[in-house]
Amino acid sequence: MSTSTASADAPVTVEISAGTTAHEVVAIADGAPVRLAASARQAIADMRAAADRISDAHPTYGRSTGVGANRTTVVEQAQEHGRMLVRSHATDAGDPLPHRVVRAMVATRLVQLAQARSGIDPAVPDALVHALNADALPVVGGYGSIGTGDLAALSAVALALAGERATTAPLGTEPLRWGADSALPFISSSALTIARGVLASEELRRLDAAGRVLYALAVVALDGNSEAFSPAAVEAIAAPGVAEVGAEIRQLLAGHDAAPARIQDPYGLRVYPIVQAALTTAVGRLDAQLAQLLAAGQENPVFDAWAQTVTHHGGFYQAQLAGDLDAANLALARSATNAHARLRLTNEPAYTGLRPFLAVGPAGASGLMMLEYTAAAALAEIRAAAAPASLGTIALSRGTEEDAGFATQGVAQLERAVEAYRIVLSCELLAVTRLLDQRGATLPPGLQTIGGELRAAQPSHEDQDLRPPLQLASRLLDLLATPASEPS
Repeated sequence: MSTSTASADAPVTVEISAGTTAHEVVAIADGAPVRLAASARQAIADMRAAADRISDAHPTYGRSTGVGANRTTVVEQAQEHGRMLVRSHATDAGDPLPHRVVRAMVATRLVQLAQARSGIDPAVPDALVHALNADALPVVGGYGSIGTGDLAALSAVALALAGERATTAPLGTEPLRWGADSALPFISSSALTIARGVLASEELRRLDAAGRVLYALAVVALDGNSEAFSPAAVEAIAAPGVAEVGAEIRQLLAGHDAAPARIQDPYGLRVYPIVQAALTTAVGRLDAQLAQLLAAGQENPVFDAWAQTVTHHGGFYQAQLAGDLDAANLALARSATNAHARLRLTNEPAYTGLRPFLAVGPAGASGLMMLEYTAAAALAEIRAAAAPASLGTIALSRGTEEDAGFATQGVAQLERAVEAYRIVLSCELLAVTRLLDQRGATLPPGLQTIGGELRAAQPSHEDQDLRPPLQLASRLLDLLATPASEPS
């Protein structure tokens, strides 16, 4: 992968190739322009020529036949069949997906096509590059995928490139003509599900990084016992990722030598390294699977120019991705539960030595009481999203697909869970910040640079409308995340 230089005000252009990364897909989603590597375009063109020869010699699904339950039907008018295919499959419905998600989907599809396995016309990736750079993309509804390919969403893009669906800005190019050589190869992908996974995972990693700093602040605020994340403790835990989490917390708290208030803390403080390492491990496995899918030519069928073969397969069936999404959702639910436990500790006089709910003012003031309720409402959403989507099953297309994969539902659940997780952590941050302020706690060197900004977020502790400071706490999570999550 290579990128062009850019001015201080312009984003770097991402060069699309077989090695484009998930981090670069996120950059494209956020508006970075793109170009297709010359070597990738040549490989796509060469494979297109080979696919034409192979399909002339062998029956080829989607080129010489119909699709789904129509797979045994011979196609006689290939050009018309391509147009019919994208029109009939553009059946997305429901509320529109965020524009950022649509950009990520198109970027993901470009990277996949750069693998040069589909036999697609190179005019298609050229059109996708132009659409991204013009920011001319269709509105895509959130329903239409079930984990065996994002047919409806990609068909919506295909219709936009053909001039048959409105775009967010003028395309300014000639409409693309969809023949049977390119229609199915383009829509035969889980690009939307993969892209949504990449974006959700990126946000979750930021919140995880912010959560490490927040936990360290909570240890200071609650006089936590550092033995819970000591080298001896993490060795005894014997689980993946725990040593790394423990080491990061020790680094953040270096120089903090206050005596602990308890010989043994409640679980909210004591088991954080275990709980968070489980989340880190689950997200790492999810990221690895997303990276593999981003760099895979999974179109059905795939062509081999050297062997002159076409292979029909079920590689688009996202069973592993569905399982990894479920694992991330389950680990996230445990992490959020642990964060809510720490929030309750900050409101409890037995652990703070202060008034209930850190209230200030007349007797009966409620202080931060309602933060527990708001965080609990978000936690309820996270737990609902943790119900394993991969257990779902349904038969489609007259039984041709008799067990859909439900990975798309898993990624939708992860999106909801990540959004709710930010709320839980924001509630905890608001409470921990108030507790630090009321106790006049001294932060260790590794946390002092953010201490001032955190305390300025809540200048008054009187009973008040907590929505504004809670919104500010949400933004401050990104400040906490930045040092630990910058890409190398």
